[in-house]
This record gives sequence, structure tokens and C-alpha cells, in this order.
Amino acid sequence: MVWWRDTTEYIYETGIEDPAKNSAKSFWERVNDIFFQETVDALFFFLGVFTYIYLFAVAFLYLSGVSSFDSVASKIIKALAEPYLGAVGIYTILKETRKRRYALSSRHWGEFFVLAWLGLLALCSILTVIFPFYTFTRTLELIITLSLSIGIIYIGSAVHRP
Repeated sequence: MVWWRDTTEYIYETGIEDPAKNSAKSFWERVNDIFFQETVDALFFFLGVFTYIYLFAVAFLYLSGVSSFDSVASKIIKALAEPYLGAVGIYTILKETRKRRYALSSRHWGEFFVLAWLGLLALCSILTVIFPFYTFTRTLELIITLSLSIGIIYIGSAVHRP
């Protein structure tokens, strides 16, 4: 007899874990688990990584002063602005759906992300007013647009919390 059999029988007898959860699954249940549940988790992860990388790239681009020049990096950042807002919207929808459908609590709060954008907006605005090195460029315009959009998306998801 295997050592873990006694432990699993004890867990089933105590009702800690549902024995139907570990029952054999049909082919379509496995396909659903692999292609739909796992894919949503992977999409959620990649969208999260993309949103944070973009946030840091925009911050670096403006704070380093590179955005004053017509560089390839500034063109890429500007070209990804609308897909970025789409990614933030999809990320928010997936997060809210996960919280409602599976009754899962969030692993991290969106408040930190929103605060990072609003902090970047405040910092860049103050630097633009105080120092002549920082000017009102298209990147600052982009920071203002994205910060306010992300704030509105967050307020929309916070108002409609379960």
C-alpha cells in the first residue's frame, strides 16, 4: 500500500476536499481545462507583463529626455498607445470576470497600478513646470491621456465591484 493513500482517504472522509473534484474527467472536460482555463491564465499573465513594461518604458522615455527627439523608441511607444489601452481594458475585464465567476480574490490590487500612473503624471507635470529641460512633448501628452484613461477604467471597475 502506498503511503499517500491513507492520507487521501483521511482527507476525503473529513470532507476537507471534494472527492468528485479528483474523479476522472471526460475528454471535453480536459480540453476545456487546458484550452480555456489555462489560456485565460496565460493571457492574464502576458497582459499584466505588457502593461507594466509599457508603463516603465513610457516613464523612462520621458524622464530620461529621449522623448524630445524623434527616436525609434518614441515612435514605438506612441504606436503602442491604443493597443495598450485595449490590453488594460481586457486585463480589467478578465480580472473582474475571474472575481465574479470563480469567486477568487485578486492576487494584487489594481490600485498600485493606477497610483503608479497617477504618480507618473504628477511627477512629469511638476518637472515640466519647474525645469526647462522637461518640455510639453507628445510623450507627456500620452502620459496625461493614458493616466486619465486608466483612472477612468479603474473607477469603472471599482464602482461595479461585486
